[in-house]
Amino acid sequence: MELSDLVRLTERHELSAFDAGTADLDGQSAWLREHGLANDRRGLTRVFVATYAGTMRAAAFFGLAPGIVARDSLPRRLRPHGTPLVIPGILIARLAVDRTLQGQGIGRDLTLAAIGRALRAQEHVGGALVIVDAAGEKAQRLYAHHRFTPVTNITSGTTRMVLPMSMADELMRLP
Repeated sequence: MELSDLVRLTERHELSAFDAGTADLDGQSAWLREHGLANDRRGLTRVFVATYAGTMRAAAFFGLAPGIVARDSLPRRLRPHGTPLVIPGILIARLAVDRTLQGQGIGRDLTLAAIGRALRAQEHVGGALVIVDAAGEKAQRLYAHHRFTPVTNITSGTTRMVLPMSMADELMRLP
């Protein structure tokens, strides 16, 4: 199925039918419907959505926000000498694909798009990491495939994972 390019979420997007499916992603669907637009308007999260071609019906989305990680939660290899106590980055705050499209590589493409936007944001605001709170094993596998490293858990039910911007840049340069 063909999808539109990613654009910022607006009130014109149809969100009511979006369903990420599995239990660990159901919170994503509700968040998009109930909080996505308000959070974007308030500047808390920038939400990007792809729609089914020729419609305004949401098919996939992700959100980006500023984030931080405590130095002590990182593995030693990710905190060289002189690393500050708190490390800024860009948080992939939300990411989900409608269940009718899952298993087609769209999650992978969406993750790469989010990483690409995080890299572009880092050119303007700084930040050493791409950060994600992976909800569930499927999400953890997706992010691990893209070289994210688990760090100390910060909330129940999620695993915080990070990708240094230098590795993100290398990842985006791969063919």
